[in-house]
Amino acid sequence: MTDDIADAPATAADDDRNPFDDLAKFLEIPRVTGLALAPDGSRLAVGVQNLSPDGKKFVSSVWEVDRDGGAPFRLTRSAAGESAPAFLPDGSLLFLAKRPDPEAKDGDDGDGSGLWLLPARGGEARLLAAPPAGVGSVAVAPKTGRIVLSAKVMPEAKDLAEDAERRKARKDANVTAILHAQARIREWDTQLGPEGTRLFVAEAPGADGKVELRDLTGDLGPVVDSFAVDRDGSRVVYGLVVPLQASEHGTELRLLDVASGKSTLFAGDTEHEYSGPVISPDGATVAYVRGGVDTFDESPPRVICVQPLAGGPATALTEDLDRWPQGLVWAPDSSALYFTADEMGRAPVFKVDVATSTVTRLTGDRAAYSSLQVTPDGSTLFALRSATDAPARPVRLDAGAADQEPVLLSAPGDTVPLPGRVEEVTATAEDGTVIHSRLVLPDGADAANPAPLLVWIHGGPMMSSNAWGWRANPWVMVSQGYAVLLTDYSLSTGYGQEFLNRGKGEKSGNPFHDLMAATDAVLTRPEIDGTRTAAMGGSFGGYLTNWIATQTDRFKALISHAGVWNAQLRTVSDVPWFFRQAYGDVLSQPEHSLRWSPHLYADNVSTPMLIIHGNNDYRVPVANALWQWQDLQRRGKEAKFLYFPDENHWVLRPQESKLWYETVRAFLAEHVLGQAWEQPELL
Repeated sequence: MTDDIADAPATAADDDRNPFDDLAKFLEIPRVTGLALAPDGSRLAVGVQNLSPDGKKFVSSVWEVDRDGGAPFRLTRSAAGESAPAFLPDGSLLFLAKRPDPEAKDGDDGDGSGLWLLPARGGEARLLAAPPAGVGSVAVAPKTGRIVLSAKVMPEAKDLAEDAERRKARKDANVTAILHAQARIREWDTQLGPEGTRLFVAEAPGADGKVELRDLTGDLGPVVDSFAVDRDGSRVVYGLVVPLQASEHGTELRLLDVASGKSTLFAGDTEHEYSGPVISPDGATVAYVRGGVDTFDESPPRVICVQPLAGGPATALTEDLDRWPQGLVWAPDSSALYFTADEMGRAPVFKVDVATSTVTRLTGDRAAYSSLQVTPDGSTLFALRSATDAPARPVRLDAGAADQEPVLLSAPGDTVPLPGRVEEVTATAEDGTVIHSRLVLPDGADAANPAPLLVWIHGGPMMSSNAWGWRANPWVMVSQGYAVLLTDYSLSTGYGQEFLNRGKGEKSGNPFHDLMAATDAVLTRPEIDGTRTAAMGGSFGGYLTNWIATQTDRFKALISHAGVWNAQLRTVSDVPWFFRQAYGDVLSQPEHSLRWSPHLYADNVSTPMLIIHGNNDYRVPVANALWQWQDLQRRGKEAKFLYFPDENHWVLRPQESKLWYETVRAFLAEHVLGQAWEQPELL
């Protein structure tokens, strides 16, 4: 069963410059990354990433977007780049940048991003604050302009000046050692420690443009989840990742009084996780997302809760909504909340009424929304919209209309010519469950010219392949003539709790079977060549690719990026408790962990494999790839290993990413298309 997606993106035929065929052009496409609205609703800004002149990195800048659809214009420009735009009440723009401070002495610039201000009436940007390790996140009180920010500080430093001295002493001594006292020591690709996170406050800058940072919290430990400030900046609610017994971790929300610096527990227990707090404009209520703790058998529901700021029980608003909400934003009159959630292969904008818990879906198109912003009069929403066939761009929405089409606004890179089209397809699993996918078809694919098929498996796994991606972009392969199948298998979000939990516990084999059912259904189409198929995936998608390699020989080639090979190696991940909760403890439940561990079935591998891994990947440690490589080599299996010594879980540097795509293309061309192996030039 198929449905043409309603969007009508530009096609490659509309423009002879196919940016997906030439990877150098692909890297040059501007990438919209965030959205900020001034407190009075008059100005809208986005972050935009562009390739640097030397092609070695992406550089961010801040652009202003015309609310009525006119041309955007650039606000910031420097070699270092600017990111994380936010507005003060007077319309001045805050941003983070590693620009050198023109007033600093040599060697005093620090190592991280400083907080800069661009006056509303124009002029030169000036540096407001530059903690030695840089600024992490920033929140602004929309009424007073008080600024709250996070920064990493050495644990024993009494202030930022001493923090700078301690860092210099370590650097001068060439010391990088860290002494840990709790289980969590790394996150994704970052070492946690020796510094911890602190929250600082500063009053709105005066005429002299100066601010003074005041330490509000002292050392909060390695990870602050997020924080929100009320309208006048007198109270902050922040989330912490807290260590529990037996190397487990939980989350809690704390309420901070800015005047006194006193912090109290606001919401927290060992049965739930708490995230994304936002304080209502009237200052009376905090909204947040509460979810149960993952177990071996289920990932419990996530619901929006509201709780009085002065204390009292929480009320769940979305218990009847079988979706996972995120990105909460209050209506200006505090009567409702806006949010997004994956739903049936898209991520619409929703509104929930606080008094009645009535949920209204505001967007009806096949797209994924994020970065919601609401105007002060409550009439209009701004958001970023993307889809499988549309890169992120700002849009305008009516804040109250159901199932509407957005008004598209302009930003750099918002329209890209595509070499094909997207269809939604479904398949039926053996137990009758409907499996949803997106099929990306190249121009010209038909019964006379059927396209080879690439099954591209998303990671997560609790996510959906419903949005545009730069690191796993199907159009790069569609431009080479492949059809690409993007399947939301069991464990994917947006199809309800029953579907998600269908891939948990003793049912962990279902994601594999869902992928095979989706593949079988697509191969009945005349425009697909069933004799030329391949599969690939990253992270959990890499694990599933490894599992496919040991369970079937139906594919011509398999590519596993950052995939688990030996389940026992989950214990050295940066989040071992997540793997224990989700997939079973290798100590207490070895029969399950090992039952689904690909390395025990290495003898079954007969399909040529490309293994890809970054050395600085702490989520799926590189030991998985090394073990897999040796297992395949010892058995004489046909394989290649693309190893990135200085990359992480994703492979982010532009030229490394280009090399990633070039190697994937060459490997598939050899084994699927029957072409001679063509070594990428820089390998």
